Amino acid sequence: MDKIILWSLLLFFSGNQALRTEAQKNAELAVDLYKAICFSHKNNIIFSPLGTTVLLGMVQLGAKGKAQQQIMQTLRMQESSSGQEFSVLKPLFSAISRKKQEFTFNLASALYLQEGFIVKEAYLHGNKEFFQSATKLVDFLDAKACAQTISTWVESKTDGKIKNMFSEEEFGPLTRLVLVNAIYFKGDWKQKFRKEDTEMTDFHKKDGLTVKVPMMKALLRTNYGYFSESLMRFQVLELPYKADEFSIVIILPTEDVNLEEVEKRVTAHHIQRWFSELHEEEVEVSLPRFKTEQKLDFKDVLYSLNVTEIFKGGCDLSGITDSSEVYVSRVMQKVFFEVNEDGSEAATSTGVNIPAIMSLTQTQFLANHPFLFIMKHTQTGSILFMGRVTDPDIQAMKGRDLDSL
Repeated sequence: MDKIILWSLLLFFSGNQALRTEAQKNAELAVDLYKAICFSHKNNIIFSPLGTTVLLGMVQLGAKGKAQQQIMQTLRMQESSSGQEFSVLKPLFSAISRKKQEFTFNLASALYLQEGFIVKEAYLHGNKEFFQSATKLVDFLDAKACAQTISTWVESKTDGKIKNMFSEEEFGPLTRLVLVNAIYFKGDWKQKFRKEDTEMTDFHKKDGLTVKVPMMKALLRTNYGYFSESLMRFQVLELPYKADEFSIVIILPTEDVNLEEVEKRVTAHHIQRWFSELHEEEVEVSLPRFKTEQKLDFKDVLYSLNVTEIFKGGCDLSGITDSSEVYVSRVMQKVFFEVNEDGSEAATSTGVNIPAIMSLTQTQFLANHPFLFIMKHTQTGSILFMGRVTDPDIQAMKGRDLDSL
């Protein structure tokens, strides 16, 4: 009996260690991607490290040689091409694929290949098993029909929230393989913000201007921490979603700290420290309501991370198809993410409205200037979304892609 107990404990701790290791890799990739993206975008940004892992994993599963090595280095994978490393994502995929009343999480990933190429059966099986992703053949020569086909598929997989993923101008006669990632999330807060407590409040943008934004307010008992390091001082607040499957972590620099300094210095170690060292506290929370939708072409981002081979003619993708003419033409991700007051049923709400005269001893979290945010999966610690809000008014009111603003 003692041997059985010991063996069970070994399995338990080895499983937990695997989750911690993957969480560390995920955090390192998230930071790499964030730094590559944030300095080329002036305003709000949002992307999905999980979605990017899926996209790169889909290619890695069929890549060989230099193309495979570059992806494995970026994903911090061991020297193996079996794809078994991605099996740790199954608990997460299982959680997000379940339709629950508390949340909607749609992750739609697909590999689109030019008609005429034959996809290997082993690749089709592995792509579906590890990533729950589709592999489809289209005719990129008919750019208009192709754009419509992919956009319609994405719209159907994201409950109609993500529309017009592609236009015909994005495909041409040399397009061979396109990777598509579309992610939509909307969840109910575990502790509700009452809509009647939301009021228009000043938000001080990065450029020094001030705008009025809808500011949600509540007195919440939740995880909180204050961190002070070299040139970085900030508050960190965790807001769980109903059912405790997911939570959003807000990183708010103090008013005298420039957001760019935090962005330059943040590391995966910082993120994991925030996740582990937060403590439960009663906090007066003021958080702007915002909705953001962003489409990113990851080619330049991946180039900066030294993933270059897959974009070159002659790269070895022989695990996908025997043709030597196939290479990746585009890697596109589009995210729709919303933060508002919607939460639990009023009868079960644990949020408390803030009195007009606030307690002087109460911890206050006033997000009235730019901040970072991370949404994570509670069980695995995987970072699903990461981004920043420099102006809540941009997307909340206009709902357009950032690069068009």
